[in-house]
Amino acid sequence: MINGKTVLAVIPARGGSRRVPRKNLREYRGKSLLLWAMHSAKDSKYIDLLLTSSDDEEILSIAAQQPQSGGCLWRPAELATDDASSEDVMRHALALNPHDWIVLLQPTSPNRTTEDIDACIERAQLGNGCVSTFHGKTNGAVYVATADWLAEHDFSHMGMMKYEMEESHSLDIDYLEDFLK
Repeated sequence: MINGKTVLAVIPARGGSRRVPRKNLREYRGKSLLLWAMHSAKDSKYIDLLLTSSDDEEILSIAAQQPQSGGCLWRPAELATDDASSEDVMRHALALNPHDWIVLLQPTSPNRTTEDIDACIERAQLGNGCVSTFHGKTNGAVYVATADWLAEHDFSHMGMMKYEMEESHSLDIDYLEDFLK
């Protein structure tokens, strides 16, 4: 909770991937991308509920076993395609778990820290209700928005505030060779 407002964090972890099969369960530096995302969220000062959204039973089972998990959300097939938007996944989570703020934590950003998450949430309080992370370009590690803002916009909106992460935190794993970085 921040300033009396509740905060929902969502980890969108599909079972499929175009480029790297089972990417969200693949290990990077000793643990899966899914666990990196969950561990970065666990010590947040502000996150009230952490949900993993997936279309994959194994991913949801692993997530449910983690002490920091607030729950798992079965994602409908239409939200589990390559074309499904992160915003629609978040709207789905909010429809079932209403909160004032929502945080998107993509598993493909394993070097993001709890400090990055909390700094984005704090920064979002200062502006128009939406923040994304970047280093040189938007990196997708953390998105923060009010539920009201997300109801009317998506993350390509030009009015989003930015939070600059350290370069070492900005890795975005899209290809198999990215696991070696």
